[in-house]
Amino acid sequence: MKHTLMPWERGVVFRRGALLEVLGPGRHRLRWRDVVHRVDVRPRSYAPAWQDVPTADGVLVRVTVVLNWEVVDAAAFVVAAASPFDELHLAAQLALRAAVLTRSHDRVDAERGAIAAEVLSGMRPRAAELGVEVRAVAVRDVVMPAELRKAALNEIVARSEGRAALERARGETAALRSLLNVARLAEEHPALLELRALQSAHTVVVDRPR
Repeated sequence: MKHTLMPWERGVVFRRGALLEVLGPGRHRLRWRDVVHRVDVRPRSYAPAWQDVPTADGVLVRVTVVLNWEVVDAAAFVVAAASPFDELHLAAQLALRAAVLTRSHDRVDAERGAIAAEVLSGMRPRAAELGVEVRAVAVRDVVMPAELRKAALNEIVARSEGRAALERARGETAALRSLLNVARLAEEHPALLELRALQSAHTVVVDRPR
């Protein structure tokens, strides 16, 4: 019986219920009762469903991660678990939960990189048992509860309004300072007021002596 495996495939061969060998790409001749499980070893990305995770201060934060992984041991991938995808998903959820639980809610979004590194480290032992290598983990989304999002928006608006009020106060202070300087000059130099009056007049009439 002939089997042809593509470059991205490995064939895990069982004979009479026992693991026999792992075949690489190419054409192979096997006994007709041999069972071959094809395993795709190409790198792939996987985004487990979002998860509501409690933070250290008791806030439920919705977090989504993306995994980049590939099969490095086809035999372990077939033998170690009935559903290696589900096991990988569970390992990601547990590692994410452990990483978020140590942080307050206001640190989760700011520390995405550190959380991703902790998830990667936490997943690796179980992934190795499954014949999988997790290449990278990224935190894709961090969604706070609606009440916190509203509070954060109000805080941003309040800061903007505060900056605007500060700029208005600075402008008014500068205007008052200018008026004060003008008043001092007028007090020290009365002739300046007469010159200003002459500059402001539209018509100057000079009475010539006859």
